[in-house]
Amino acid sequence: MAKTTFDEIIEVVLAHEGGYVDDPDDRGGATNFGVTQASFSKYKGRDVTKDEIQNMTVEDAKACYRQDFWDPARVDQFDEDLREVYFDMVVNHGQRNAVKIIQQAANNRGAGIDVDGLIGPATIRSAGNVSKEDVLLERTMFYANLCFNGSKYANRTSQNKFLRGWVFNRVFYFVKSELQDEINELKDKIKELEG
Repeated sequence: MAKTTFDEIIEVVLAHEGGYVDDPDDRGGATNFGVTQASFSKYKGRDVTKDEIQNMTVEDAKACYRQDFWDPARVDQFDEDLREVYFDMVVNHGQRNAVKIIQQAANNRGAGIDVDGLIGPATIRSAGNVSKEDVLLERTMFYANLCFNGSKYANRTSQNKFLRGWVFNRVFYFVKSELQDEINELKDKIKELEG
């Protein structure tokens, strides 16, 4: 069953993002619960230190995500089936790139809208004709684009070290959770038939 509310979806995002990390190859820099130092500074309205990132509470992370990610991305205006993957992309790629992924997925279905990263009525309306699988495919292409340096397959950027985690934790998660829901439904039917 697709998660559709902020309270449901944020728990999955926090589990995916994990705790404090300060990897020099991560373009986001110091993060905790997936909230970067820049994002937390914006939320707080002042520059924050790495120590403040490391000591961030779950409640602060959730409030930051709600105010600076969920609400501006207009997640509630999307079809319920797309909300979880869309919000996860907003968190992982930034709102503008997440919207571009949705727009391109819609164009792959013939929408003919601008892929400009701006979220307006045409994008929201066009997203209504896009499946989660369409978005996941386009998201995988986005990840690949981050890793390839030009058009040479073997020539990769420093972001390549994150590719496996991105695809397994961010793309395959949605496929696995849908399959698990179907398995659980079948198990329930079997129990019903056996009972």
